[in-house]
Amino acid sequence: MKILPVALSILMLTAVPALAQDSGDFKPSGKFFGLLFTNYHTTFSGSDNSSAFEVTRSYFGYDFSFSKEISSRIMYDGTTEVINGKTIYSGYLRNAYLQYDNGRFLLRGGLIGAEQISMMDKIWGYRFVTKPPIDYSGMIQAADLGVMTKVSAGEFLEIDLAVTNGRGFKDITSNGTYRLSTGFTLTPADNIMVRGFYDMMGPSGSMQRTASITAAWMGPKFNAGAEYFRQDNAAITEGRDYSGISIFTRIPLSDRVRLFARYDMISSVTMEGDEDPWNINKDGSYIFAGIDFSPAKNVRISPNFTGYLPVSADNDMVSTIGLNIEARF
Repeated sequence: MKILPVALSILMLTAVPALAQDSGDFKPSGKFFGLLFTNYHTTFSGSDNSSAFEVTRSYFGYDFSFSKEISSRIMYDGTTEVINGKTIYSGYLRNAYLQYDNGRFLLRGGLIGAEQISMMDKIWGYRFVTKPPIDYSGMIQAADLGVMTKVSAGEFLEIDLAVTNGRGFKDITSNGTYRLSTGFTLTPADNIMVRGFYDMMGPSGSMQRTASITAAWMGPKFNAGAEYFRQDNAAITEGRDYSGISIFTRIPLSDRVRLFARYDMISSVTMEGDEDPWNINKDGSYIFAGIDFSPAKNVRISPNFTGYLPVSADNDMVSTIGLNIEARF
């Protein structure tokens, strides 16, 4: 992590001149925002089945603009998580940051979201049904404490760089380890987007390294794309590697109705001395398909199917039929 002081120096040297610019006349203002993910689903696995209503996620926050370029956000996240085998509701501070953004250069510091996950959410577009695979697989934390910058390098290229604690927004214990992440977003032509990402954390030898490359066509008649992602030395454990691919599409039937589908495949290596891959209980194929209907602005309803085909012969296929709802304000 000797590169960390250099990265921080570049961030500060770039930011100071930008922050010194006069923002001109401006009236400070703010607004509340919120987000709700809820669903009803029935899950089948072997001879077992279960049904439930869920509120899987709810955000509530406030954005405030101090000037044309300087703003702040604070956001509370109410979500579900499994603790000791039980699914319970928990609340966390998800975002708390100050940022400078002049349209071509952005600097953000505090409790910040991961730019890679934000970009994949935009490309995929159905987080209220399922997260991007690099997120639900555990390769990347959705938010973390640190600093990030994003710069437009010409008309077609945007570059981002972040230095964070590397343990997410739930664990703020100091241990002297940092995560350095960088990515680029390339739009070489209308409707085409290429996204690349790389990060590293930990000491050399057992350094955790994560990489992803995504290509997508985002046209008026259909969206389609593919992603390859991998992580070496997961949890800073040498040889603990896994990777995956994701193929997705979205087809509009009208202004308010769309069809969507995605196929993910995740596999892990067998570590020395073991007989099975280290992540065998999560290795396998994941299938998502459904309809997205928007009866009103900022409201989406999706009847959908989710399937998990495990690679382990000891695990049964898991199928879920659900009705998911997203509401924003």
